[in-house]
Amino acid sequence: MPIFANSQHATINGGNFVDQPIINNVNMKISLANGQTGIDILLEASNPDAAHDSSARDYAPRCQPGTRKQYIEDIVGWGVPAVGADEPLPLFWMRGLAGVGKSAIAQTCAEEISKLGRLGAAFFFAVNVREDAEQFFPTIAYQLSTKFPDYRYILDQRIRYDRTILKKSMAIQFETLIAEPFQELEKTGRGIGRRMVILVDGLDECKRANDQSRIIDIIATAARDSATPFRWAFFSRPEPHIEASFTSNDVARVTCMVLLPVSDNVNPDIELYLRSGFKNILRRRNIPVTSQWPSDDDIQTLVKASMGLFVYPATVLRDVDQAVSPTEALRAACAVTSNPTSSSPFAGLDAFYTLIMRRIPPEKLPTVLLLCIILCGADSYAGSGYTSGVMRWSNLLGLSKIDFQATCNQLSAVLHVQDHSDSFDPSRFGDTDRPLWHTAPASINELRVHVRVRLGGSTHFYHKSFFDFLINPTRSGPFCIRSSPMLNAYFKHCLKVTLRFEESYDFQGSDLVLAHGVADSASSLSWPYTNELVNSMLKACVYDWAFDICFWWGNLPEIERQLLERFGHADFRKARQNQVVLYAGYNGLVPCIRWDCYAHRKLIRGTQLFRVPRDQFQKNFDVTKFKAVTKRWKECGIIQPYHPNIGSRLKSLVAKKSQDKLISRLYRMGHGPKSIFWYWEINLKEEYYQEFMTADLADGERIYREERFDSWPTKSPQPV
Repeated sequence: MPIFANSQHATINGGNFVDQPIINNVNMKISLANGQTGIDILLEASNPDAAHDSSARDYAPRCQPGTRKQYIEDIVGWGVPAVGADEPLPLFWMRGLAGVGKSAIAQTCAEEISKLGRLGAAFFFAVNVREDAEQFFPTIAYQLSTKFPDYRYILDQRIRYDRTILKKSMAIQFETLIAEPFQELEKTGRGIGRRMVILVDGLDECKRANDQSRIIDIIATAARDSATPFRWAFFSRPEPHIEASFTSNDVARVTCMVLLPVSDNVNPDIELYLRSGFKNILRRRNIPVTSQWPSDDDIQTLVKASMGLFVYPATVLRDVDQAVSPTEALRAACAVTSNPTSSSPFAGLDAFYTLIMRRIPPEKLPTVLLLCIILCGADSYAGSGYTSGVMRWSNLLGLSKIDFQATCNQLSAVLHVQDHSDSFDPSRFGDTDRPLWHTAPASINELRVHVRVRLGGSTHFYHKSFFDFLINPTRSGPFCIRSSPMLNAYFKHCLKVTLRFEESYDFQGSDLVLAHGVADSASSLSWPYTNELVNSMLKACVYDWAFDICFWWGNLPEIERQLLERFGHADFRKARQNQVVLYAGYNGLVPCIRWDCYAHRKLIRGTQLFRVPRDQFQKNFDVTKFKAVTKRWKECGIIQPYHPNIGSRLKSLVAKKSQDKLISRLYRMGHGPKSIFWYWEINLKEEYYQEFMTADLADGERIYREERFDSWPTKSPQPV
C-alpha cells in the first residue's frame, strides 16, 4: 500500500520517502529477549544435515553420468513438467529393496531439480543420524523459508509469538508452519506462482513406523485438497505399513508409483558405475586411466555379484579406494563374491560384508563388534533414542581418540565419521573450569544434547544394508550382534564401566560430587575434552548410558545370571542422582521407552515418574513377561520386596472400582546404602502401567500421591 494512501489535505516540505513494504525486507529480524528470531528457533528445531546439499551429504551416493537416465528424466519431468503438459499427480513414490539405488536417484534428482530452480526442500532420512520425525516439518519449513522471503516473515512472526508450535503434533506443525502460511500468501496475492518439489528419501528410516505412515497421511490429505503449492516425491523400501498407506484408495488416486526392481537389466548401468569409479581411483593416485586395471573380467565379476544392487559396487569402490593395496583389495573382493552361495539378491553383498569383518585382526574384532552394537541401535533396549557423538562412544569403549579412529578404520568401507569440532563453543554453557552440577539446568540440557549427538564428531553406516546384515544371524553368522555371546559381552562391558565410574563419585549431602582423591573428570576418561565442564558432562553421559544398558538389558533372558547378580551390587543411588543432574532442566513430561513401550516420564526433585499410556499398554505391554523379569531380578538380588504395607497404602489411592484389577509392589533396588526404592502398579481395568523410582521414599510417595496422572497423555509419545 502507498505510504500516503487515502490521505487528504497533506502538506510536506522536504524529506525523502521510500515505499518499502516491511514484509519484503528479508533482513528484518523480530528478536526475542535473548536475541533469537523465530527463524533462529526454527533452525534449532530442524536438522540441517538432512538437506540434499548439506556437508553431511558430501559423499552421498549419486548416479554416475549416463546411468539411471530414464528414471531421472521421468522424475524430473514429473516435478518440472514441460510447458503445455498435463498437470502431474501431486505425489510420487519410488519403492525398492535396500541397495537398489533409490537414494542415488533421489540425490541426483534433487540436484537436477534444484538447478531448474524448482526444489523447495529435501529431507534425507538415515537410521540413527537423521531419523527424528519431530525434525521433519521444521526442516522442510526452514529450507522453504530460505527461498521465499514473504513466507519467511510469516514463519518468523508465528514462532516468535508461539515457540511451542515446534513441540506440537506433526499435523499441527504441518498446518501451522507450511499449509497456513502459503494459503495466507495466496489469498493476499503473494503466492509463489509455481509448484515446487519437496523430496523425501529413506522414509522407512524414520524412527517409528507410525510416524512414517503419519507423514504420508498428512501430506496426502493436503495434496488431495490442493492445500499447498508443492509436489512431494518419496523414496523408500516397500515396508508393509508404507505400502498400505500409499495404496489406500484416498492416497493412491493422487500418487504416481514406480517400482525400482532388482533386475539384471541394470547391469549396464552398474558396469558404467564401476568403470567410472575405478577411473576416479586411478586419477586420485596419478595413474593414467589407460591402465589395464581393473580387467574386463574383474568388472564382469563385480557386475554379476551385484545382482542388481548398486550398494554392492559402491561399497567395493570405497573399500578399494581406501586400501593400502587397491590391487589386493580388488582381488579379494572378486574372489569372495565370484561364486555366491545362495540365490538371495543379497548373496554377493553379504559375502563382501563378511570379507570386511573377517579381515579385522582377531584382537580388534571384539571392540569392533561392540562398536557395531552401539551404531546399530541394538542398545535401544536402554530406553532412550540413539545419539551419535563419537567422544561418548569412544569413552564408553575405553578408547583414546587415536584408538577409536583406528577402530573405525577397520570398517572404513561401510562407516562414515564426520567432524563437528568447528561448531562447538563450550563457554556459552557456563564456567568451563567447574563441573556441570554448578551449571544452570537450561545450559545442562543444551550441553548434554551436544555431547550426546555431536561432541568429537558423529558416525554412521553409509547404508542401512550393513545394519540389516549385522542383526540377521542367517546373513552375518558369527558377526551377528544380536547373538547371546554378543549381548552378554556388551552387558559385561557396560557393567565394568558402571562399577568403575561409580567409584569416582561420592555424595556430599544429597549431591553427587567427585570422590576424594579424584582430581578431575578427565582422569576417568580415555578421550577427554579440554575443560572440566565438558568432561564432567561427558563422564556423566557415559556413566548414565552404561548403567541404563545394564538396567534395561537385565530384561533379556539371554543375559547370564552371574552378570545380573553383579549388577545387583551396583550403586543405584549414585546412578539415580547422576540422572537427576543430567536431566535437571526437564520440566513436564518427556518421552522415553519403558518395558518395550513408548512411555512418558517426569522428574520431580529426586523422584522419577513413568507411565505407559493405554495405547502402548494394549499393544506392547506384556504383563506375563514383566512378572517373569521381576521374579528373575528378585532371584538375582537386584530387587527385594520392601514393606508391603506401604505398597498397600499406595494402592488405596486407586478408585475402589478398579482395585480388583490392580497389581502393585514396592521394592528396594540394590543393596544397603546403595539402593533406591521402586514402586510400580499395573491397572488391568484402566489399562496402564506406572511407577516411580526414588532415593527418598517419603518424598517419592508424597510426589506420587500428588501427581495428577489422569492429566497425562493417553497416547504414546515420540521418544527422544
